[in-house]
Amino acid sequence: MAENLTIARPYAKAAFDSAVETKTLANWHTMLEALSIAYKDEFVRTFLKNTSSLDSAIEFFNKLLEGLIDDSGKNFIRILGENSRFEVLPEIFEEFERLSREYQKILTATVVSARPLSREDIEAIKAKLASKYGFEVSLSEKIDPSIIGGAVLQIGDNVIDASVKTSIQSLSSTLK
Repeated sequence: MAENLTIARPYAKAAFDSAVETKTLANWHTMLEALSIAYKDEFVRTFLKNTSSLDSAIEFFNKLLEGLIDDSGKNFIRILGENSRFEVLPEIFEEFERLSREYQKILTATVVSARPLSREDIEAIKAKLASKYGFEVSLSEKIDPSIIGGAVLQIGDNVIDASVKTSIQSLSSTLK
């Protein structure tokens, strides 16, 4: 998976740069999302694996996503096909979304707590993150009773773990 992301990054960056330059960010988002969803389908993957030529694979995608893919999207599909990179379509879309959120100054974070947080708590977390990072914050909430109390905040690859479970484990390790 990490290897796929490494391969996908330059394609996502190229698509993103093109989208920004041509002011078609939403259009590219739609195209890449459609390609990603299509590639996740078992029938599509099987067809692409068993197709006899690059042209038939490209034609298949173009017909499948007719009306969603413009000329730049068709060129993108051709480039992916020529480089045998259809398998990284989901990662290209994920990286494109990350670049788009960063460009639009939207920070995506997840808070995990043992019980549902109040609206006030969620708004306070969002306000704190917005003031720290200078971005609009999109915060999702997950419930995990196993953390006992406190919360775990994940922002990209960064994790701030203030859960009771982790505190107990840390105390236990110290006492051993």
